[in-house]
Amino acid sequence: MRIICPLAGVGKGLQPFTYSKPKAFLKVAGKRLIDFNLIKLMKSFPKGTKICFIIGYKKRQIQEYLNQKYSEYFELEFIEQQPLGYTAEEPFFPGLGDAILYAKEFAFNEDIFIFLSDRVPLEDYSSILINFHQCDCDGIVNVKKVEEPQHYGVVKLDNDDFLTQIVEKPAIPESNIAVSGAYIIAKSIINRLFELLEVQRKKTLENGEVYQITPIIDKLIQEGARIKSNEMIEEVLDFGRPKSLLNGNRLLLSEIKNHDPIYEDLTKKGMIIDTKIIPPVYIGKNVKIIDSVIGPNVSMGDDLDLEKCILSESVIGDGVRLKKIISSESIIGDYSILEDLIKNGITIGDASFITTSNNK
Repeated sequence: MRIICPLAGVGKGLQPFTYSKPKAFLKVAGKRLIDFNLIKLMKSFPKGTKICFIIGYKKRQIQEYLNQKYSEYFELEFIEQQPLGYTAEEPFFPGLGDAILYAKEFAFNEDIFIFLSDRVPLEDYSSILINFHQCDCDGIVNVKKVEEPQHYGVVKLDNDDFLTQIVEKPAIPESNIAVSGAYIIAKSIINRLFELLEVQRKKTLENGEVYQITPIIDKLIQEGARIKSNEMIEEVLDFGRPKSLLNGNRLLLSEIKNHDPIYEDLTKKGMIIDTKIIPPVYIGKNVKIIDSVIGPNVSMGDDLDLEKCILSESVIGDGVRLKKIISSESIIGDYSILEDLIKNGITIGDASFITTSNNK
């Protein structure tokens, strides 16, 4: 089995945080989103498994990082997806269906596992693989029940958990069962999948439209393909929007065993001074915290300097300087400076500067 990961998109749902980095490189609980997924894949797939990354936006950044960290375990291949055009020098791409089509030769006559980098399962991918190998089917779609199905691909199932229909972001969903970040397409239908993707690419896109994978899978189902659903026991975290990023951060932190001795060690080293830490909190490298209250559910990046802050339920990027900040449910981008601010729900991108002080 081979693996495909579409990584070309800009990640508009998480702007302004994706202006300087791809969505898959956002850090929560001490790791980039792509790291969480690849670590899970290493637990489920053998060494030497081939992965094809479809890249575009920030392609050099992605390629250098993945080669450095994962080329010893996986056999990596990179294919560039071409943008439809540019808006203010920012590329826009024709969608997931178009991205997967670029992997046609890579996937020819193979079983294929596709995963999306903004969905992170708390468990590994063993259950979807076991389900595929144990059932008489042409594919598997990972699913979960969600509260707002209109934001997702939505499926309808028969009594044996096989898909009877799949619809992309329906205005009026007929089900609350949503696609959740992973697909297996068997070699029995993989070549037909690419035939349908090629037909779709020939259609002219209207303003704002993109080529999706969802209607192609639905077409396969209507042609008789037996595609089964797989619902993981544990949560699959969605990092596609700021609200869901904060929720995912909270759940990932609950999995981390950061006990008091870690904080005690930082206190002894003089990195934490006159500060209360309320777990769970992730503290990156070279972080100095003075006269503050941090937590619960705060992820802090590397090279931070915090003074006289009260923070909870937040994600703080690398290289951030905070002084006299009281905030909850905030996301603060890398290399930002904030001073003298009391406000919940702060959402600022990288390299921002905000202060309410009159001091120069």
